[in-house]
Amino acid sequence: MKNGTTVLFDLDGTLIDTSRGVIESALYTLAKLGYPTGEFGDYLPFLGPPLSFGFGVVCGVKESDVPRAIEIFRARYIGEEWFLRSTVYPGIPELIAALRGDGYRVAVTTSKLQLAAEKTLAVFGLSDLFDLVVGSADSDGRNTKAGVVRYALKTLGAEPRDAVLVGDRCFDAEGAGAAGVGCVAALWGFGKKEEFAPYPVVGYAEKPADVGVILSGFANRS
Repeated sequence: MKNGTTVLFDLDGTLIDTSRGVIESALYTLAKLGYPTGEFGDYLPFLGPPLSFGFGVVCGVKESDVPRAIEIFRARYIGEEWFLRSTVYPGIPELIAALRGDGYRVAVTTSKLQLAAEKTLAVFGLSDLFDLVVGSADSDGRNTKAGVVRYALKTLGAEPRDAVLVGDRCFDAEGAGAAGVGCVAALWGFGKKEEFAPYPVVGYAEKPADVGVILSGFANRS
């Protein structure tokens, strides 16, 4: 594999299955605000996009209630540590270690708040595997996925053409494209293959081990 290529990883649905903690925190939030709630599976589309989209579009929360919903959610998910209700996807530690051994720089780029991302990775023993962790913030243009990706590339001194983002949702592909970065669709996560159709992707990975094969072709392109 080619040295110098940078691989950016989404967190939720790509590195870690956070569905239980996220959805249960969302249901708690809706109940707290007096909104009706459905079954667990009804909220799978909540996984992946920014919280403002999740509550406003997926859950039907009124625009005026969205900031309060996000506040309640974060108090539950981060403050009460419901993020612990998560599991690392099989093969992820091995994939990251292999990429580092082959000379890739690896980083996390997530729409989670910086603190939440750092705490989640630390609890599951993944922090030391990455060269950089970048979460969302109101500063430095990090309030969109594309902004998070751009900030990571700038910090690492990497060019967009020499980087790829591995992510499980169309929001990852959209953010990667806006930042000029290729995207590998992580189909073991929360998304469906068809949602990537509108976006140019480097490849589709059914399991973490497939990422290395896809990246080999990307790194050796002319």
